[in-house]
Amino acid sequence: MSDFFVNYPQISYNISGTKPAKVKTVINLMERAKIKNIVLDDVISYFPYSIKENYRPDHVSNEVYGDVKYTWLIFLINDITDPIYEWPLGSREFGAYIKDKYGTLTIAKNTIHHYEQILRTRVESTGTTDPVPEARIEIDETTYDTLATTARNIKYCYDWEVDRNEAKRDIKLIDRLYVADILSEHAEKLE
Repeated sequence: MSDFFVNYPQISYNISGTKPAKVKTVINLMERAKIKNIVLDDVISYFPYSIKENYRPDHVSNEVYGDVKYTWLIFLINDITDPIYEWPLGSREFGAYIKDKYGTLTIAKNTIHHYEQILRTRVESTGTTDPVPEARIEIDETTYDTLATTARNIKYCYDWEVDRNEAKRDIKLIDRLYVADILSEHAEKLE
């Protein structure tokens, strides 16, 4: 069992749902630990991390903290409650997900998800300024049809799914210096 659950309270749970009840003692997962607001609000204690292709949460935990037992901390800091669909899928899993959801890759690449109006094009960085990202908003097809070709875009389902999956790669992590304190606080809050 993960060290994360060691301090969680246990409850009696009817696993059969019938009478007579078959009761089993289980961990109460409804208790969610909260990290001190000081740590959560302390931007200095966080650093950005980009999840590598096919890296699982335990890989990130081992790489960053030297142990897989801190996987729960990665989930907690990034408010990840579903590690299957809130973690970026690898290429193989992503392909299977697309085929399962849309039927084929071709259908996903040719099905319109939504229309967009380009409000501002990307402005590249100069020696003294950072780049200014492109700005787009979602619009209906009628509005799309009235815009100049340079001011509009079609977002296909495949591209939309790729963008969603890639956005999950950028997470924040707590500096190693704070991990021991957080672990002890976690145990303290659940006692």
